[in-house]
Amino acid sequence: MLGVRRTGVTTATHVLEEARMIRAERGRITVPNREKLEDLANDAYGIAEAKYARLIDQV
Repeated sequence: MLGVRRTGVTTATHVLEEARMIRAERGRITVPNREKLEDLANDAYGIAEAKYARLIDQV
């Protein structure tokens, strides 16, 4: 993540861990509850994936 302070990432990680949406270990993040994480993301989920798919289709 570019342009993000480490403290912000740490805070977000702790919030997501407490909600049991992710598990974070040194050098690894696991998503045991993807559905809950997608619900939290609302409309933001899938935007990057859709743009990537459009770019790949153009090649």
